[in-house]
Amino acid sequence: MAELLDRAGLAAGLETAGVAWRELTDAERAEFAVDGVAPSAICWPITPEEAARALAVADRLGLKVSPRGAGTKIGLGNPPRGCDIIVSTERLAEVVDYAPANLTVTVQAGVRLATVQSQLGNSRQFLPIDPPFADRATIGGVLATNANGPRRLGYGSVRDLVIGTRSATASGKVVKSGGRVVKNVAGYDLNKLYVGSLGTLVLLVEASFKVAPLPTEQTTVVGHFANLAGAAEASRTILHSPLLPSALDLLNSNAVKRLGAPALASAGFILAALGTAPGGALGRQGDDFARIFREAGATNVTVLSDSDEFWNRVSESSGDGIASGTLSMRISVPLADVATAIGAIQGADKKIGASAAVTARAGTGVIFADWNDLSGVLNGQSSLVANVLTEVRASVQKLGGALVVESCPRELKERLDIWGDVGPAIGVMRRLKAALDPNGTLNPGRFVGGI
Repeated sequence: MAELLDRAGLAAGLETAGVAWRELTDAERAEFAVDGVAPSAICWPITPEEAARALAVADRLGLKVSPRGAGTKIGLGNPPRGCDIIVSTERLAEVVDYAPANLTVTVQAGVRLATVQSQLGNSRQFLPIDPPFADRATIGGVLATNANGPRRLGYGSVRDLVIGTRSATASGKVVKSGGRVVKNVAGYDLNKLYVGSLGTLVLLVEASFKVAPLPTEQTTVVGHFANLAGAAEASRTILHSPLLPSALDLLNSNAVKRLGAPALASAGFILAALGTAPGGALGRQGDDFARIFREAGATNVTVLSDSDEFWNRVSESSGDGIASGTLSMRISVPLADVATAIGAIQGADKKIGASAAVTARAGTGVIFADWNDLSGVLNGQSSLVANVLTEVRASVQKLGGALVVESCPRELKERLDIWGDVGPAIGVMRRLKAALDPNGTLNPGRFVGGI
């Protein structure tokens, strides 16, 4: 903030706006830094209107804002062009409205997902999103990063489930899109625009969602396969059957090790299917998963007693991009090309000299690859790693897919296009940024094309 370039102006502005704030200590600046770019102050609005007023103050003073929830996905995005003040959603933490009979809930952005699930659980309902670190992740952060988990297959993505938002703009307004009812079709659906925009357009302060009944029972069946071909065959068979799993994930041996589940240790791959069929059909669904696994050549089939614990671990194992030296990437390809994309990752392993933990959402075509600690590899070889990832991206693009680097050390970000080329859409995206945040106040530079 140019040494808190206008401290008096900031203090007067935020105090007039009624927003609590303070300067950060050196230790806190390091803690809240984004790719080494350290803020100088933090504020905590407690209403949507306060959040809007705080943004207006920063915008007027030419300060750059970093919106922040719990910080579980802080590694996502380019290094920011500036990070002067954090606008924390920590105190925007209310469940605004919950209508069990209508299957809808409205919450503020700083509410932790675990808090929402606890309240919905009292009515035997849940919000069917399961991003990494769901116990800590805030609703605003989940939306801003479009963070999804294994159950996306059965329930849809975050973007599908949100039905309304309220947002604070850099001009100091609180704007509304959608509403609190499921059948809501009037006007432009700006909700989908905001989801995944990484806080570069608006600061999400409130969101309404469709919720779902909790499954009365569920089962998780795991097939162990010596090679990728068998697991891929079983996946295809399940997806072309009427079995309708709520989740279907394929993990290599490194990803299995990260689960901390010795009973699932495998030298090859595992394919896990989550069944949530009602009543007596659940047993038949589980039996059919097991039969398909065996027919595809599974060396062993395991039925898990605690499905939730397993799937929580799977979700977190595909989002562990916070540790220093970690390289995490997300690949999206057509379903038929999941195995081919995994093969490209295996080729990258050989060139980099390290083995990735690979988790593939076999029913949605999303693949996560995480190299846990590349500190030694990156030492003097950032160009090599960047070139290898560029080659993988080219292979994925030939399949009609895309590759996003979700987290990596800054030295690698300086050599890589984190997001990849989005083509002609970048022109529309730049115009949207200019319309909603003309002074580049919100998370400048962090999104696609340096938006």
